[in-house]
Amino acid sequence: MANNSGCSRFNSGATKLTLLCATFAVLLTGPAHGQEAIARPELLSGRWEVANASGADGILVMITQGTTNGLPHHTIQVRVNHRKGGYESKGWYVVSPPRDAAAQFDGRRLVVPGLTATFDPETVRWTGEWVLDGQSRQVMLERPHAATGASLNSLCGLWEALSDDLPARSIRIHIAQSVDGALAAWMDSGVVITERIQSQYYGQSMKVISLDPKSIILENEAATFQFFGKFTGVVSGDGNTITAQWNGRPASWIFRRVP
Repeated sequence: MANNSGCSRFNSGATKLTLLCATFAVLLTGPAHGQEAIARPELLSGRWEVANASGADGILVMITQGTTNGLPHHTIQVRVNHRKGGYESKGWYVVSPPRDAAAQFDGRRLVVPGLTATFDPETVRWTGEWVLDGQSRQVMLERPHAATGASLNSLCGLWEALSDDLPARSIRIHIAQSVDGALAAWMDSGVVITERIQSQYYGQSMKVISLDPKSIILENEAATFQFFGKFTGVVSGDGNTITAQWNGRPASWIFRRVP
């Protein structure tokens, strides 16, 4: 059960844990700020965490980029999450422009209050220092992954679809399982609205409503992204195809598992 009301306090037995919860959105818009679009946004975006048996601390990187009337635009948002005993805290804190000393990102090095981490595209992970529970710790943030020997949900992995619908849209959905068994999903999508407007979205957070071997229900957590709102799908017998709908619309999408 998520709490979105700022900093939250959870009780675990007789132990009280205060979680620092804030979402830091670093806005990088256009070349005016001297920033270039991320070369491989699918590599950088999505969920990253340092986990333990009872929870995880992590970030979600969301990237939007494209062109409008031939002019490039891009936005990077970084959400900070803390999960303990099945409860996850998160919130929103927006920083603009990116030169603000409180939050910075130059394409590899991320600085937000309490966390300084650098992304390595070779090892595909973040390393740095994070103040957690009042103590500074060296951390390594990786993609969510199940504990060794744990039973992995059969739908975990990467799913891809390409629609013939106009305007053109392509979608990839990532589903991952953490050490504590929690399931997470995020989506990459491309939209060609007109010849003058094209946008790509990476790392859009999706809430896992239901995930079993035969069916799946996800919900886009971005309230402004209503077309791709509620995702419902039926899994094929071999587990490699999902026939899905968005918001209950009649048109079906076919998603295939990416090896």
